[in-house]
Amino acid sequence: MTLKRAYINLFIAVILIIFNILLYALDVSRLNIGWTTTIYWISSAIALISIGFSIFHFRLKKEEIKIEQIEEEDLDSDDTPVQTISFAQKHKHEILDWVSFLSISMMLILMIFMFFVLPTNVEGKSMESTLVDGERVLMYHFNYTPERNDVVIVHITDRYLDTSGRQVNQSSEYSDQDQVYFVKRVVAVPGDTVTFEQIDQTEHYHILINGIVYQNQYFQIYEVDNAGRLKMLSYLDANNQLRDHQYFAFGDNESFSYDSRNIGAIHEEDMIGKAIYKLSPLGGISHG
Repeated sequence: MTLKRAYINLFIAVILIIFNILLYALDVSRLNIGWTTTIYWISSAIALISIGFSIFHFRLKKEEIKIEQIEEEDLDSDDTPVQTISFAQKHKHEILDWVSFLSISMMLILMIFMFFVLPTNVEGKSMESTLVDGERVLMYHFNYTPERNDVVIVHITDRYLDTSGRQVNQSSEYSDQDQVYFVKRVVAVPGDTVTFEQIDQTEHYHILINGIVYQNQYFQIYEVDNAGRLKMLSYLDANNQLRDHQYFAFGDNESFSYDSRNIGAIHEEDMIGKAIYKLSPLGGISHG
């Protein structure tokens, strides 16, 4: 590492810190993962400390060279003492260079995760065959606004109750009630008219969105029981239109999805991002 490079690294680190603070202040993402923020600031501290040491040692080295030049003029060549240099002393600039490079790289990667895209896992069968249990997807969450047919990641907070009145995220199947996420497809957006059509005098109904019976891309027609119908109706206005900032979202697997038919409308602020690409296995995601 040279002194010039150390100053360049310092400039990059400071710019990344300012950019991070700016993005946080602008609230460009609804995602809140504590461990990324913690590691980011640890990486920032390591970067600044390693760069500071590099600059300090370069300046100190310049002073030592000046002193050695003066001393050499006063000593005979035969009287010059032999100094043993340790590995750490010999390679300290290379070590500090690698530490600053890795910490700055970590800062950049974590910023991308915190504010732009984040890899995440799919759990369960509710999105088959679009997404299968165990697949890994890339989620985009920078200034995200939900649109019809988006495959979204939903943060299930304390506000969501099922048709029996049970708080959804308090189920025993979730180890951390504050970190419960569903993957669903947006099927109705604010302003859509949602009505129901009874099926053969039973307690089950077809769901009509803007006058059309909803079916997914696999031609599965969606049904809802009476309790679910009443739950969905509670989010509609007097004209049977979905209210502002609220969405209906279903799983692509009609028979095995726990979705808006059970828990009602999804609030916009809880839709943290959109699945845009499959990482494992590699492939696109259908949005319509």
